[in-house]
Amino acid sequence: MRRKSSATDRNTAIDYINRDIINIKNELQTLNKLVRDGNGQPSLLQQVTMMRTDLDHLESELKEAIHDLKETVKNHHEFSVEKNKSTWQFKSVIWAALISGITSIVLHLIKP
Repeated sequence: MRRKSSATDRNTAIDYINRDIINIKNELQTLNKLVRDGNGQPSLLQQVTMMRTDLDHLESELKEAIHDLKETVKNHHEFSVEKNKSTWQFKSVIWAALISGITSIVLHLIKP
């Protein structure tokens, strides 16, 4: 009798396993359909594709913004260098004029 019970138990266990396998197969098919086709909304594949497109667009905008910022910094630096040069040139001209004026006054005063 034990053999019958044991064989029946095995058959019952195999039936449960077969039903579980069928359930898992059905769930995998449903999951595959959701990923591939979606459930009334864009599928995951479409969403990933849209996100990739958005990321590519953002990346190109960011690269362009960085390039523009580099150009702005470069132009600002060049402007600062030119302004600094002009300032020193102006100061040099003022000092030369002052020295020349003072020298002229001193020479004028020394000459009797």
